[in-house]
Amino acid sequence: MRHIILGSSLLLGLLYGYSPAMAQKATAPKPPISFGDISAVDFAPNPTPLAADSAAEAEVLCDYGQSRIVGATEKFQVVFDRTTRIHILRKAGYDWATVRVPLYVDNEQREKLSNLKGFTYNLVGGKVEKTKLDPSSGVFSEKIDKNHVLYSFTLPNVKEGSVVEFTYTITSDFLFNLQDWQFQHRIPTRWSEYRVALPSFFRYKEITHGYLPFAAHDQAWVPYSTGYHQNQQTGYGSVNTGPTQTTSISTQALAERWVLQNAPAFREEPFMAAAQDYMRSVHFELAGSDFTGHDFRDLSNTWEKIGAALLSDERFGVVLNQNSPLATEAKALRARYPDARARAEAVLRLVQQHVKYNGQERLYTSQPTRKTYEQHQGNSADVNLLLLQTLRAAELTASPVLLSTRSHGRIVTDMPLLSQFNYTIAHVLLPDGELLLDATEPLLPIEMLPERCLNEQGRLLTATGAWVPLASKRNYLEYTKADFKLDDTGTLRGTMRQGYSGYAGLAARQQVLSQGESAYKIQLGRRWTDWQLTNPPTLLELEDPSKAFAVELAMTLPGPETPANLLYLPLMQTVGLSTNPFRHADRFFPVDFSTSRELTQVVSLVLPTRYTVQEKPADLQLALPGNAGKFLYHVAQPTLDRLEITSRLQLTKTSYSPAEYAALREFYSRAIAKHAEMLVLQRK
Repeated sequence: MRHIILGSSLLLGLLYGYSPAMAQKATAPKPPISFGDISAVDFAPNPTPLAADSAAEAEVLCDYGQSRIVGATEKFQVVFDRTTRIHILRKAGYDWATVRVPLYVDNEQREKLSNLKGFTYNLVGGKVEKTKLDPSSGVFSEKIDKNHVLYSFTLPNVKEGSVVEFTYTITSDFLFNLQDWQFQHRIPTRWSEYRVALPSFFRYKEITHGYLPFAAHDQAWVPYSTGYHQNQQTGYGSVNTGPTQTTSISTQALAERWVLQNAPAFREEPFMAAAQDYMRSVHFELAGSDFTGHDFRDLSNTWEKIGAALLSDERFGVVLNQNSPLATEAKALRARYPDARARAEAVLRLVQQHVKYNGQERLYTSQPTRKTYEQHQGNSADVNLLLLQTLRAAELTASPVLLSTRSHGRIVTDMPLLSQFNYTIAHVLLPDGELLLDATEPLLPIEMLPERCLNEQGRLLTATGAWVPLASKRNYLEYTKADFKLDDTGTLRGTMRQGYSGYAGLAARQQVLSQGESAYKIQLGRRWTDWQLTNPPTLLELEDPSKAFAVELAMTLPGPETPANLLYLPLMQTVGLSTNPFRHADRFFPVDFSTSRELTQVVSLVLPTRYTVQEKPADLQLALPGNAGKFLYHVAQPTLDRLEITSRLQLTKTSYSPAEYAALREFYSRAIAKHAEMLVLQRK
C-alpha cells in the first residue's frame, strides 16, 4: 500500500472562500439521532409549539444527513447517509410515512440506494411496539426522466400518534451531485442537521436559500484519509483483473455543519413563486479539483457548455434540426405573410390548431414531433419544439429559450446547472426587434407569455448565448362599470360589466374553460347573495384573446320590506374588493405578482325624487412608499339625482420585499375598508 500525504498548502483559499485561519479545528459533535434508539419521550407533544403549528398533521422530530467523499476503484465517490424520525399526529399526516428518494442516472451508471431500514413505532399500554419495513417487498421505483429514477417506500402500520423512522445510504459516482439538504418542510421541524466533510483536493460552491436563522453553522478543518484503488496497468491500459493497488491518501478536509432548530411549518402565501426558493436549504456545485496545490482543474459547468450539450441531445437539439410535419403549411405562410411579425403569429396559431398542451412542464421532448402532430398533444417541449421547427420552416430566425417556470424556482445564474431549467419557449428575431412565443396557451395574444413563464430571465440558445428578460409588457387589468337606478321602493336595478384584459383576461378565460360556461355562469349567480340576476350572464369576446374578455349582468337588489327613513346602499362593496389576500401580519419572502396590476371600479347611480343623499363616503387617496402603488376613491354628484363613485387601485411594481409587506397589507386593508362604507340616503 502506498501512502500519499497532501500538504496543508492545498487548503489555502479553497472551499467557500475559507482558509484554515478562518476555521477552527474541533471535534465533531455527537450525531443528534441514533437509529432505533426511541422511547416514550418521542411520542410526547412538542413542549414549545408555535401557535401556528398547533394543528400540524405531523412533525419532524429529527432529520440528520451527512455527506463525505471516499476513494473507490479508479474513482472517488460521494456517500450520503440519512436518518429521519417523524411523529404522525393526524390522519392527514399519513403521507409523511411515504418516503421518496430520487437517484441520478447517466446511461449505465446510476446512484445506489443501500442500507435501507425503517420502523413504525406505536405506544401501546405505555410500551413501544415496532413494525419493521420489509425492503424486499415495500420499495418501488419509477423512471422520472432519462437522468432520474424515483425510489419510494411506505412505513407500515401507521396510525395517529405513530412515530416513523428510516435510514438509508446513497453511494454516487457523480461527484457533481453532492446531496443538497432541505431543512424546512410544510410541517414543523424540531431538529434538522446536515454535515459535509470535503477533502482539500475537491472544491465546491455553496448556495443557501431561505430566511430562518441557523441554530448552528460550524466549519472546522479535520484530518482526512481514504483508500484509492487502482487496477493493474498493462501495455493495453488499466484492467480490472487480478489484484488492485491501494493508495492511502491523507490530507485535511473541511467539515461543515448546519443546524436548524424548531423550524415552523412553511406557510404557503398568496402571490408567491416556488416555495423551495424560500425554504431553508443548502445546495452545492463541483467547482474543480487540485491534487498538488498548483494544478487546479476547473470542473465547473458553464452555460455555454450546457447549451452545446443540449443542442446535441437527441431529445432536444436533434429534434430541433429535423423537418417540421407542418413544413408545407409553413412555406405557404411565408408567401402569404411577408411581414415577419404577422408570419410568426400565423405560425403560432397554426401549431396551436394542430396540437394541445397536456399540462406537463418538461425540458425534453417525450416523442418525435411527427407523433406529437399525429396525436395532437404533447408536453411543453413537444409543443414548443414543434413551434420552433415550424417557425424555421417559415424562414424565420427562431431559437430556443430555456427557462424555469415559477413553480420550479428562480435561476441562480452563478451556478450553471441544467437542472435549473424545466421549460422551453421560442425566440424570434425580427427586423425591428424580437418576439418570445409559447404555443401551449391559445388563450393569450401573441405578445404575452403564460404567467408560469414570467420568472425573471431565460437562457437564449444561440451561437453566443445570452440571458433574455421574461418580464411582460402587459399588466393585470380588471375594469368594472355598474349602472344602477333606485326606485321609490328602495329597490336597485341595473347592469354591471366586468372587463378583464392582460393577465386578468387569461385568468378569467382559464376559469371559464376549466368550469365550463354553464357552471361559470351559475357560479356568478351565487357570488352576490343579496342580489338577484334578472337575466343569465352574457360572456363577450371569450374566444378572441386579442380583446378584453367581459361579463355582462342584469341585477336587482330588492328594497326593504317596509319603507325606511334611511337607506344604506353597499354600492362599492358589491363591485370592489371585499377581502384582503394578505391575512398574516408578517411575511418573510417577497410578494410576487408577476405583473403590475390595476383594479378599477366605476358605479353610477340615478336617484328618484323621493330620496336625497344623507351621507356619502369621503374621498381618499393613498400611496405606497416610493410610488410603488396608488389608491384613489372619489365620489362625485354632478346633479341632485345622480352620483358616480370611482375607485382605482394600482400596483406599479411586480415584486414587493418583506420590508414592504406591512405597508402593502395596510394599503389593501384601507382600500377594502373604504369599499365597505355605505352610501346613506334619506327618504323625503
